[in-house]
Amino acid sequence: MPGTAPFIASYRLEDLSAEGIPFHLEIVTTDASRHKHLMAAHRHGYFMLGVCLEGDSTHMLDFQQVTIQAGEMLLIVPGQVHQPVSNNTRNAFIVAFSADFMLDQQVILPAHPLGPVKLSERDLMQVHVIMNQMAQEYQERPAKYVAMLQHYLSLLLTLFYRHAAAHIHSGAPLLIRYRELLATHFLEWTKPAQYAAAMHITVDHLNDVIKQHTGQTVSAHINERRVLEAKRLLLHAKESIKEIAWHLQFNELSYFNRFFKQHTGSTPAAFREKAREKYLSDPE
Repeated sequence: MPGTAPFIASYRLEDLSAEGIPFHLEIVTTDASRHKHLMAAHRHGYFMLGVCLEGDSTHMLDFQQVTIQAGEMLLIVPGQVHQPVSNNTRNAFIVAFSADFMLDQQVILPAHPLGPVKLSERDLMQVHVIMNQMAQEYQERPAKYVAMLQHYLSLLLTLFYRHAAAHIHSGAPLLIRYRELLATHFLEWTKPAQYAAAMHITVDHLNDVIKQHTGQTVSAHINERRVLEAKRLLLHAKESIKEIAWHLQFNELSYFNRFFKQHTGSTPAAFREKAREKYLSDPE
């Protein structure tokens, strides 16, 4: 079986902050010396919500270059490959947190990245107030500060979702649970029956619900997720295509080549060459 060492550098919340709670708040500055290791392509094992109040910053998120500007918010999800490109922010916050830090409320964390989303002036003012209150609680740590941070985070995400409505496809609770399982187990669970068994339902019922809400079958979602991971590794990982195929649970390199070409129209080798030329080249 593949080893547990990540092909792409992956950081836990504990690597960012050793505060004893699965939460970290930071005021962003142009000085990146504190987090030099985060300037290369990496993954987060946590959610990261960015709020830009003045200036802008640009990031590569998987295969898309995204710029977050003043008055915008961006949510990066666990597992996504992230690399900062430029930072011209003069006033910004980041909030990093794990899913289990959230209160049991109606705020549902997505399996896919959202944003950037543009806030209204009124909501931007509210976000600014909330962020300052969170920063004060986080720095001073009075009694019940964790509960206060949890409530402030729920408010912050609610304001974010108000403007991200066009990006959200939350769907039924079963769909949400399926997406959570897929995000966690896509490497070892490659068949719909494994997800259905984990949810104590039949494969047919799972397929019906998933197709009703997304237009795609369970198998299509699994394949799509495996292809995305393959693309991420082919671009960023130093390992050979054979090692990547093994890591993705393909026992034969020829099977991985067929699978990848079927879903992308390109062989893994051709994709790797073109992707690295496009995303990693440094033109003078």
